Amino acid sequence: MEYNQINPFLFHFCKELSVHLESVKNHQRTIEPSEFAEIVAAATHEVLEAYASGEIDLQAYRDTAADEYKTLALQSIDSYAETNEKIEKITEEHAELLEKSNADALINFEKITEKFNDIQTHLSDEVTRANEVIHTLMEQVKSLEVKTSLDPLTKTFNRYALHEHLRTILEKEKLDFEIFALMIDADNFKLINDQFGHIAGDKVLIFLAKLFKKALRDGDRVYRFGGEEFIIILNRTDIEGARLVGERLLSLCRNNKPLFQNQQITVTLSIGMTQIKEKDTIDTVIERSDAALYKAKNNGKDRLEMEF
Repeated sequence: MEYNQINPFLFHFCKELSVHLESVKNHQRTIEPSEFAEIVAAATHEVLEAYASGEIDLQAYRDTAADEYKTLALQSIDSYAETNEKIEKITEEHAELLEKSNADALINFEKITEKFNDIQTHLSDEVTRANEVIHTLMEQVKSLEVKTSLDPLTKTFNRYALHEHLRTILEKEKLDFEIFALMIDADNFKLINDQFGHIAGDKVLIFLAKLFKKALRDGDRVYRFGGEEFIIILNRTDIEGARLVGERLLSLCRNNKPLFQNQQITVTLSIGMTQIKEKDTIDTVIERSDAALYKAKNNGKDRLEMEF
């Protein structure tokens, strides 16, 4: 998903730990406490490396769904504590068995083997349970991530995700390639709501979101900026390529009409385009693209205008 650009610390940790445990499970049925500790340490190291390299940014999640993330984090800590406690208890049984065996003059290998098998089974079951809890937590984090970065109606990225993406781009001292922003507005959208109703308006927005996604490359992103406005970020293209994308979107919208209650709804777009520059801020990018959109509206709509 394109969504993996913005993953919290907990998601990375759960994912790494789950991968390590799954790898162990694929080639052995049991695991020693020391090996489990090494796996946890390895997963933690992977997350710290990702954080140090800038791949994840905890600050971005400080004010986002804080209570929900805190709940998940506490659940994970409780789970790990419970797992460690059970593994410690199993290890103590291991030690008691060895101590008892050393005290016996004659060693009953059959009894010892049976007891060892029982301990190893308990340990394996506990690790499996821990892995299942981790998987559940990881899925909850995924769900929360989607909820906090996607627009619920159109399933495009939301305004928060746009700001995070632009912030990441603009933090760089030098842009590695040209990046363009398209601000898109559905023309006469109020008339559509008035004539067909707000449900039809929602259908139109969903239609536009799907149209945008199908027309763009994998590296390009669609955001719902608010109301009937969308912003598209085009990566690795030049001004002519960006203009052609905008013209293609205009053409696709003219030639494809959404249906509502067996009626075709005519929709056109106005598009404002600007290039993202190294000294830009989020506000300046949005202001220029909005100014270009305003020109497109004033010049007759159903067109693309640029502002640099």
